[in-house]
Amino acid sequence: MKRALLILTLLSLASTLRADEWQEVAPGVAYRRYLGDGRDIHVTRIDLASEQVRIISTQEDERGLGVSEFAKLKKAIVAINADYFDKEFQPVGLAIGPCGRWKGTPSSSVRRQGLVGFGPRLITIRRYTDDGPIPGWVTSGVSGWPILVENCHAFSAKALPGSDYFTRAPLPRTAVGSSWTGRFVYFVVADGRRKEAPGVTLEELGRFMRNELGICTAMNLDGGGSSAMWVRDRIVNIPSDGPERHVANHLAVIACEDDRGCVSR
Repeated sequence: MKRALLILTLLSLASTLRADEWQEVAPGVAYRRYLGDGRDIHVTRIDLASEQVRIISTQEDERGLGVSEFAKLKKAIVAINADYFDKEFQPVGLAIGPCGRWKGTPSSSVRRQGLVGFGPRLITIRRYTDDGPIPGWVTSGVSGWPILVENCHAFSAKALPGSDYFTRAPLPRTAVGSSWTGRFVYFVVADGRRKEAPGVTLEELGRFMRNELGICTAMNLDGGGSSAMWVRDRIVNIPSDGPERHVANHLAVIACEDDRGCVSR
C-alpha cells in the first residue's frame, strides 16, 4: 500500500512539473500552463522567426464558429478567440482575414478598439490613435481593448479604462502580447469563475504578462465565457460557460503548408 501511494505521489508530482514547463507542440510553438495560487493560465509562445508556422485570423464567411470548430477547419496547432462582438457575430472593431478587411467592420476607431495585426514574421499591437495608416504588410488582424502593457510597462488598475466590474473584477480573460523585438508572440487565456481559479483583473493580467512572460506590448481581447484556447487537438482550458461559445473571430497558428489563403466556402 505504501509503495502504491508513493508511486501515485510521484506521478502526480511529475504531472505538475510537466504542467509548469514549456512543452514544444510544433516547430517554433510552445505551450505552458501556470497553475496554482488561485490562477489557471494557459500560454502559447510563437516564434515568428520560424519559417514553418504562421499566424492567421478568420475570414468574414467563417465568423460565428467556436474556437475548436475554427481550429479543426484550419488544421490549427493553436487557436484562441478574438474580438468582442454583437448578437450577429459582428466584431466590434476592425477585422482583417485572408480575403482582406471584413466589409462590415470599421476602418477607424470604434469604442477605442486597438489592433493586433500580423504579417509574414511580423506583428503590430497598436491603438487606432497611433500616427499613420495600418501597415500594408498586415494580412491578418483582430481588434481588442484595452492595451495592458506598453513600452514594457504594465498599467495599474487606476490607469486602465473600463468599469469597476470589467477592469477590476477577477474574470476569465484572453490577451495577446509580444516581446520587445517582436520576435515572440504570446497567446494567453486565463480561466475564471471557479472556486479554485476565480480569474484575473486586467491589472493582474498585464503584470503577469510583463513580469512572468517578459512581454513588452499586450492587448486584451474578449473574455468571460468566450475565452478558449485550442492546443494541438483539444481545448486546454475550461470555458466558464461550460460548453464553448460561438465567437465572431479567432487567431490561429498553422503550419505554412496548411495555409490555403482566401478560400470560398
